[in-house]
Amino acid sequence: MLEKSLLLKLKNIPNNFGVYVFYNKQKKAIYIGKSNKLRNRVFSYFKKRTQKDYFIVKSTFFVDYFLVKNENDAFFLENNLIKKHQPKYNVLLKDDKSYPWLCITNDRFPRVFIARRKTNSNYLYFGPYVNKKLLQSLYNFIVSYYPIRSCNYNLSKENVFNKKYKVCLDFHLKKCGGPCEGLQSEESYKKNIESIKFVLRGHFLKLIKDLEKKIIYYSNNLMFEKAEEIKNQIISLKKLKHKSIIISSKKIDIDCFYVLEKDGFFYVNFLRIIEGSLTFLKNFKIKKSKNINVDFFLKSVLSTVFVDFGNLSKNIITNIEISSFYGRSFFVPKIGYKKEILDLSYKNLINYINKNNIKDYNFLNDLKLDLKLKEIPYRVECFDISHMGGKNSVGSCVVFKNGKPSKKDYRFFNINSFVGINDYLAIEEVVYRRYLNKKNLPDLIIIDGGKGQLSSAKKAIKKLNLKGLKCISIAKKEEIIYFNNNQNLILNKKSNSLKLIQQIRDEAHRFCLKNHRKKRDKDFINSELNNIKGIGKSSIKILIKNFKTIEKIKSLKKEDLILIIGNKKGKILFDFFNN
Repeated sequence: MLEKSLLLKLKNIPNNFGVYVFYNKQKKAIYIGKSNKLRNRVFSYFKKRTQKDYFIVKSTFFVDYFLVKNENDAFFLENNLIKKHQPKYNVLLKDDKSYPWLCITNDRFPRVFIARRKTNSNYLYFGPYVNKKLLQSLYNFIVSYYPIRSCNYNLSKENVFNKKYKVCLDFHLKKCGGPCEGLQSEESYKKNIESIKFVLRGHFLKLIKDLEKKIIYYSNNLMFEKAEEIKNQIISLKKLKHKSIIISSKKIDIDCFYVLEKDGFFYVNFLRIIEGSLTFLKNFKIKKSKNINVDFFLKSVLSTVFVDFGNLSKNIITNIEISSFYGRSFFVPKIGYKKEILDLSYKNLINYINKNNIKDYNFLNDLKLDLKLKEIPYRVECFDISHMGGKNSVGSCVVFKNGKPSKKDYRFFNINSFVGINDYLAIEEVVYRRYLNKKNLPDLIIIDGGKGQLSSAKKAIKKLNLKGLKCISIAKKEEIIYFNNNQNLILNKKSNSLKLIQQIRDEAHRFCLKNHRKKRDKDFINSELNNIKGIGKSSIKILIKNFKTIEKIKSLKKEDLILIIGNKKGKILFDFFNN
């Protein structure tokens, strides 16, 4: 009866682009999907009767939908809704782990910046970038050779004509062409943006050829300084290209997906190849269930890749036969260079499975047994304190997931000055602040210290009324492990459990010391510069932002200082350090 009443309500759904949401009686989203023919797709769940469809329909109380303009909007809306509602019968897109992107805005004079999330559907995003060094190299190359603005001024024709804004420090440092004062034309600026898009898409060869033509032009016209600049640009571009792994001598663009089913899980390796170079690699894993088959799993991966990259290659190769996906056809190569790419994908996937599923699990299982925990500690957090005579006190919290550091989850805390050299109060404050929001609670907490530090951590946990959190401490030298119940344990020095605990503890100490030194150095620079008459706080901020250390500031020429903080202050600072 419920199905019939549902079907009657669904007759009014239009057959346009859209996203549909199945809800249960508790008004909780259980499945979210998209289609270019919304009504046909929703009705298909009541006709096909696959196992997945059966479970979805059986649990559904009502269906809601959203109309969109096109296929791209449907993909992105589906992605956002899945991450928001975490529906039971969706896979992969639920993962809210985000890698950084390079974003180009759609302003009259577009800006380029590194973004953690896609926040505006009108902006152009490139990535995501797993390799942060490559991302930083790309960004540094862009700002070095293609001057772009970093401000968020509204540079409309009217505002520029009325001289509403003035050029900033970036213009004097040659990081921006000064479009705010009309010193750079819109046409010239957009040529830079088009070149940046070529770089970010990985199409280096065309850009290099265009630059080589410019070298010939400048050389023929005796403009040797310009030719030298272009030559350096080409060298930098080639270095960037070489940071990508060369897969094929053929300048091809291919997306490759290798799928495996093993030990109750589905795995897939995704390779993106542009101009014969590997530009992106990622592995996906999902637990098998009655609702998920290989075809559905791979299509979920394809949806994720489409959302993350905004497109799929025209050439897609896989190791399994699959029906077409949004107009893309798939090829299963048997011989040739495409088969070699597929074999490389297979090797990467096998390496991922062996590396992440066997060794790490055994280490964590050993830790569970040795510490007599009820569950395997997949998420472990460790705290440490660092200070110098009670000054510049910093606390750290490092996170290990599945036995490996998750650096994006690391946090450090500036500790209140009244704490002084009291490590017990410092630990209590840091643990309290970390778990105040009661989110992402770990399976195990490790405190760097002895009984006193552990007792302080327990006080913070008790104040927050967090029950069931497992907390231990490890004392240096003797490496004694203390428990919640005041018992202690000495593990065999060769045991995997002790090695893992030591690795996590040492990482917490390293991260804490690093941030303590940063804070100490910053205070030192501040204190030394504050003693110079005529140098105010705003000038100190500019100097610290640009040069980081006092040694660099001292080594600057008078002309450089004048350029950055002005004629009068530049002379004062130069004379102070050089007379």
